[in-house]
Parts: sequence; structure tokens; C-alpha cells
Amino acid sequence: MTISAAALHSTQFAVGQRYLSDTESELGLGVVIDVDDRCVHILFPQSEETRVYAQNSAPLSRVVFKVGDSISDQSGNSYTVTGVEEVMGVLKYSVDGNDKGIMETRLAANITLAKPLERLLAGRIERGDWYELRQDLLRMQAALAGHPLKGLMGARVDIIEHQLYIAHEVGKRIAPRVLLADEVGLGKTIEAGLIIHQQLLTGKATRVLILVPDSLQYQWMIELRRRFNLNFALFDLVRTAAIKEHDPEQNVFLTEQCIIAGMDLLLDHHDLYEQAMDAGFDLLVVDEAHHLHWDEAQGGNDKYDLVADFAEETPGVMLLTATPEQLGAQSHFARLRLLDANRFDDLDDFIASQDAFAETAAVAGVLIEDKPLSQGQISALSHLLGMDDSELASINDDDKLRTYALNELLDRHGTGRVLYRNTRESVQGFYGRRSEPHPLPLPESWVGSYQTTGKLREQLWGEENQPDGGWLEDDPRVPWLIDTLKGALKHDKVLLIARSGATVESLEAVLRLHAGIKTAIFTEQMSLLERDQAAAFFADREGAQILLCSEIGSEGRNFQFASQLILWDLPANPDTLEQRIGRLDRIGQTQQITLHVPYVEGTAQERLYLWYADALNIFNQISPTAQTVQEQFIVDLKPLLEGADTPDNRIALEQLIEEAQATRLGLEAQLQAGRDRLLEYNSCRPRVASRIAAAMHDFDDKNLLPQFVERFLASANIDHSVQRDGSWILAPIDSAQANEYIEGLPLDEEGMTLTFDRQQALMREDMDFVTHEHPLMRAIYEMASASTFGNTAVAMLKSAAVPQGMVLLEVNFRIEAIAPKLLNLPAMLPKQHLRVFISEQGGDLSERISSEMILPHIERLDKNRARQVVKVRGEVIESRYHDAERIAQAQLADISHTAKERFGQQWSREIKRLQHLQSINPNVRPEEIERLEQLQAQGMQALEQLSLVPDSIRVLVAVKP
Repeated sequence: MTISAAALHSTQFAVGQRYLSDTESELGLGVVIDVDDRCVHILFPQSEETRVYAQNSAPLSRVVFKVGDSISDQSGNSYTVTGVEEVMGVLKYSVDGNDKGIMETRLAANITLAKPLERLLAGRIERGDWYELRQDLLRMQAALAGHPLKGLMGARVDIIEHQLYIAHEVGKRIAPRVLLADEVGLGKTIEAGLIIHQQLLTGKATRVLILVPDSLQYQWMIELRRRFNLNFALFDLVRTAAIKEHDPEQNVFLTEQCIIAGMDLLLDHHDLYEQAMDAGFDLLVVDEAHHLHWDEAQGGNDKYDLVADFAEETPGVMLLTATPEQLGAQSHFARLRLLDANRFDDLDDFIASQDAFAETAAVAGVLIEDKPLSQGQISALSHLLGMDDSELASINDDDKLRTYALNELLDRHGTGRVLYRNTRESVQGFYGRRSEPHPLPLPESWVGSYQTTGKLREQLWGEENQPDGGWLEDDPRVPWLIDTLKGALKHDKVLLIARSGATVESLEAVLRLHAGIKTAIFTEQMSLLERDQAAAFFADREGAQILLCSEIGSEGRNFQFASQLILWDLPANPDTLEQRIGRLDRIGQTQQITLHVPYVEGTAQERLYLWYADALNIFNQISPTAQTVQEQFIVDLKPLLEGADTPDNRIALEQLIEEAQATRLGLEAQLQAGRDRLLEYNSCRPRVASRIAAAMHDFDDKNLLPQFVERFLASANIDHSVQRDGSWILAPIDSAQANEYIEGLPLDEEGMTLTFDRQQALMREDMDFVTHEHPLMRAIYEMASASTFGNTAVAMLKSAAVPQGMVLLEVNFRIEAIAPKLLNLPAMLPKQHLRVFISEQGGDLSERISSEMILPHIERLDKNRARQVVKVRGEVIESRYHDAERIAQAQLADISHTAKERFGQQWSREIKRLQHLQSINPNVRPEEIERLEQLQAQGMQALEQLSLVPDSIRVLVAVKP
């Protein structure tokens, strides 16, 4: 068989031709299914994947068998090639035993290659250090294939137990359908990002659609890119129109795999809605799901109906909301109905089941708090679990029995498998917040002006009326800010958030130019790079004292290293205010935060502060009912905020505040009474969560990646330097240095600044956080397994025990199972690689002599002498290579048998677990079990047909020491 480069001329491609992917060999043998002016479409049947490549740069190799080669057709029949001819660009093989011959379109999808030998005999010999590096890369890749943290270790996130637990629990499912409902500040977006990252990395999903309110599109895109290295395309009207203008027939939603879109885009443009539905996705993510309203009489609002349409057609669905039950049981039921319409089909039944579960939750609460059960509670527990009282008699003294009983209750939990909700009370680890109001006297110039008599917008944000900065002269907040930064907060990092970018720019100029304060600015007018640089300057200990942000500063970025927040103005929406506070008051904060609120007395600024402080209590604690209360009182509130500062208005505002406060306290009491402790426990089972977190910490503590990356950079001749703070700077690759291997690495023209330290990465988002799952490392692993990097070598072996001049061969093979990525079959193999060490006489020395034993005795041989060795001893090398191949081939049967046992046991255990769970909890969907059974059968079949892929070969010539 011969392999020829595909990307020579576009006319070479023809429907039916067979190709291998140079970068994804595990896809198997592909077939050309379509060729257009610029692209070639390749179907890889065995792995159920389709790829589209640009013709002039397709990383493909044409497969051409020669006379004497063995080939197999799609029915599994084997033949020997007796002749080859070309018919309309497609090869036809004449074979023994089939008079008609076999077209290459009918070849089997799993084949064995011999690239290393072909390259070696052709004199294509790589450097010895590259060969060693390739072996280490493949060993590391094999170890990571079955790592329990796969999909979780690569994110720029702190190690927080409840987030990792949810991501681990949900991310490992095939087509998960869940509602993530953690309280504000606990990291729902991070949980969703971890799940998306894991689903994409493990192949459980390839096409993802995220539907969000328009205001959150950019935040999601940045969060996914910065934290998870996921490049989602943001689809708005401008982008979709540009695509349609270029190709009116193109379904715009098929131009990208991972898409973020605003709900309004699909609601307002029916053609785009239809295209998105036709395109199909594996996973649907919907943020702010509490805006999806539904009632039994009138049905859903337009957003609810939109999501319902997509949820019906999409296997995996994730809904995110911080207020799952705030709008009542009916609305809560409606969102669960989107996840499983068959299970949640009747509102009355749902309410009844929730009420009936109160007894279970009460008993579970005692177990969770580790208190002794009364005899009545033991009897109730026995009834719930279908056990005799005698079997639970020792439960108060038996920790294992208590754990078993609690886990059984959790498995029976009504919504425990579809709903995850952590609260600040259940998570702990928050240091709290306090407000510090700063009332300032009313300037004379404001009396009778728009700041006191204008519309509410003018009174609250009057500076926006003077974009030239004229307001700075008489606004009392300006001198207060300067005095505060030079006085009480002189030694603190301070975050300031204001509504307008123009306001922030004016303030920054005054602080920097007139007050001599180190500043950084962060507005929507800045580029992504400029924002990163500003955030980095603020994070630096010697950098900016204050970071001034426009409203965008309260979206997507977290600055937990700071604890002083200045609210220059107050937004009209309590949710927006909570977002601002949440930049500091969130999980990961290490101290109590202080909210500084300057306002001018006798103005709407003061009245809005009093409303937020006294009615909603939003400054001193998170207020889950704030938005609901404000919406209920907004009609009466607005004229009081806008009105004049008279005694009557003050009395009316005080009365309204008292009324709103009573309403808020009542709602909070209802929420606390309805708090589902069992659900919270199920959302973060402590023992499991702590084990995951401990494994992550251990992985970080034993991180060998820096040493390995340094070795790779030195081998690849990529310049780099280590900075004082431990970060690395990779220089841009000089065109003279570039080669076929490093050209595929994600290193742009400006190089890369990276860190291996998680805490540094959390503070410095301008740095790449390099882990085994970072695009750079994934590209390096891909280069080792799919390219010719280091796959041939010739060296000297200094040994007195081997006759001088004798040739020995070290041949390495990869074992591949052609199957969908989500099965993760490599993790099931007892060996992913086989090494055969063979003497010139054909003796198998593999068990007696390891690669570690010979490494100290190997010395480099220059390329000219190496090529001479291959030229003179070529026949012996080729003969011994085929002996090594037979030795390796003989081991496949045992490897296949062991792998099938492992795979069968693992998947059977999971299927049985779900079947048992289904018998006690109807939230386990039948199609979920059916899908697992189908995949199990598919995996077993793939493991029956393992392929032996020659990976690399090293020729050693014995010399005297």
C-alpha cells in the first residue's frame, strides 16, 4: 500500500475516493462524498463523523493499495490485490476471488498503515530527541484517556466543590437534561461551562446552541473563551445577514458548530428560527430561564414556546435560573416540563407529589444534620425504603447504614436527577458584605436644576447630560472619591462601577491627571486585549489602585482579590445592582466586602438608596425576592423617586418602604419554609464532591507539565522565557524556524503568555492557563499521534553484550478502536501502545530489555551515517519490521478480550444502576437507558475489530562502549 499527499490540485478530488485524516487518524478510512469549488467533504463511516476541508490545505492522505496488498471490503471479506486501474478518478482493484473487482468506495473503514517503515526506508529520519519526546507524549496521552478528571482539569476556574460535583455528575451523562438553579454568586455559568467543555471534549456533543437574552450574549462568549478555551460564534442579525448575502441558500446555523444567539433574534425572524431548527443541535443551553412563563390555562409566552420547540428536538437541554420556584409552583413545573414532558405532564400531580415528599425530606434532614432518628422517624424511613424496622434498628450508631439510607432517599428524590440547586447557606464559605453610605450635601448649583427637578433618568444619572465632563466641577462625589482613595482606602484595591462609559472616562482622567492616583479603565468601547491589559494592571500588586468600570464591568469578570466596591451610581434594576455586587461577593472571595454608596442628599439618588437599603435589603445580603418586590411596587415607587424632596413625599416613601419590607420578609419566609434540604444535599453530595476537589488539588500539586512543555519547546526550537512572577512568554515563531510540525500549534504572531498556576490564571486573564486540555497541549498531543513527528530514528547503542555492527529494531504500535469519541474506548484498553524490541536474528527482546534500560546507552548518529545504515541494511530492517508486526498482531486478541470485559462491566453496571434508579425515580428516562444499551453494543463490536497502527520505528546499531 502507498500513501500520497492529497492537497496537490483541487481536480484530484473525486466522489468515492478514500482518504485518511493526517490529524485525526482515529476517524478511520474516509470517503469523498462531495466536492465543490473550494471544499471537499469527507465521510468517515466507522466513526460516524463528517469533515469539510479546504481543497488547497486539506490534511489528508490518499490511500492506494498495490499489487500483493491485502484489502477488506465493507462486508469483512479479505482479498489480495492483483491489479489497479483508475475509473473516473476512482480506483478499481482487481482481486483474487472476485471477478468484478472491488471499487475503492467499498473498502472497509478500518485499515492498517505502515508509514514509519516507508519513511525510514525513504531516508526520512527524524531527530533522536523527537523520537523520545513522541513516546512520552503518547504515554501521557494514554494516561489521560481514562483519567477521572477528564473534561474538568482544563478550565480556568477555582477548585470549588459544589461546582465540580454538578459538572462531574451532569457532564458524564449522554444528552443531559437538567435545570441548574444555584443562587446568585454560586457560579451557574461556570457549572454550565464545565459541562459544555466536558461534553465537547469527550464527544458527547459536537453541536451546541446557547440561547440567552441579548444583553448576555457577549458575556457568555467571553466567559466560554477565557475560562474554557471554547470559541463560540455569536450570531446576531448582522452576522446572519452577511452569511445569507454571501450564499442565500446557505443555512446560516450550519456554518458553525457552537453558537450563541439571542432569543429575540429567533423570535423576530421566523426564517432564522426555521434554519436553527433544521440545523439540529446535540445540546441546548438556555440562560435566565425564569423568563420562560407558562400557565395551565393560557400556555406559554413566546420565549417559553420557542424553547419548548428546541427542547423537543434537541437530545440534551440545560436551563439556568437563580429563582426556580420564585414565580410559584406552576412556573417551576413549566420549566421541568421542558426537560421531560412525559414525566411532568400534569400540574396537579406534580404539586401532590411535592407535598407527599415532605415526609421524605424531613427524615433526610435529620440524616443530613447527623442527628439521631426517633423511633417514629425510623419507622417512616423503613416504610420509605421498603425495609423492616429491625434492619434499621442500629442506624443511629452505624455511619455506613446512615449513608446508605441517605443515598437511597436521594435516589428517590422527586426532582433530584433533573434539578440542582445550591444555596449560600448550604455551600458556606461566604464572608458577607456590608454597606457604607456616604451622604453628601446638596450643591447650591443643583437646586432647581435637572439634578433635582428633571426626569428620573436626569436626576439619577445627570452626568450623562454633559458628556464633555462639565459636571465634574460641582458634583460633590468627585472630591469625596479623591479624598477616599487618598485616605481610608489608600492601601486597598478598589473597584468602581458606574452606568456610563463616558462617566468612567471623565472620572479616570481626573483621578490620574489631577489627583495622581494609579488607575485602570474598563469600558465597552475598549478592545478585548485592552480590557485584558487593564484587568491585569489592576490585579498586579504594584499596578492600579482603582479599576473604573462601566456597566459592562459587572458582567463576566470577577475581581475576588479586591474587597472594596464603590457604587458611583445606582441602577434602576435590582438584578443589575446584584450583578455589580456579585463581581466581588461571590464564591472564592476571601474577606468581607464593603459597598461604598455616595449619594447627594435631597435627591433621587438618596431616595433610591433608601429603597434598596431598607425595602429590599440588597446591600447587606443577597435578596432573591428583590426583583419580585420591586416589580410589585414599581408603579407607586417611581413618582416618589422622581418627585420633589418634600415632607409629604418623604412620609409617603417611608410608608411604601415599610409595606415593601413586610412583603419581602413574607416572601423570604415562604422561600425558607419551602427550602428543600434534600435537594441541596443531592446538588453537592459532600463525600463525592470532596474527593473530586482533592483529586484536582493533587493533580495541581503534582503538575509535571512545566518540565514537559520546556522540553518540547527546546526540541521544537521555540524561544521562551520565564518571568519573575513564574509566567512564561513564548516568542512568535520565526518563519525560518517553522516546520510542518509546529505550524499547526495555536501560537499567533504575537506569541503567547502562559501560566501553569491556577491562582495566577484566575487573577490574570490575559495569560493562557495551560493544562493538559488547553488547545496548545491538545495540538501537541495531536501532532504526536497523527503526524510524522519523531516517528523514525536511527542511533547507536553502546553495549559490550551485543556484537558490534548488529542491528536492533524498536517498533512501536498504537492500538485503535474505530468508534464514536464519546465511548472513550482507549480508556478500556489494557495497553494503548505496544513496543516490540527485536534483534537482527528475529529474537523478541521486548520483555527482557525495556526502553528505560537502553536509554542511557544510546548515542546520536548524524543523518548522513543514519541514511547509510538504512541503505545498507534496508532488507534486514524491513524483514525484522514485519516480524515485529506479527509479534504485535498476536497480542491483539488478548487485548481485545480484556477491553471487552472492562467495557462490558462498566457499561452494564451503569445500565443496571439506571434501571434500578428508574424503578424508584421516574426522572430516569427510558430513552436514556436505551441509548446506553445501543452504545454498549456499538462499543463491544468496535473492540472486536481493533486496529494495529504502526506508530514509530527506531533502528539501533550496536557499537563498543
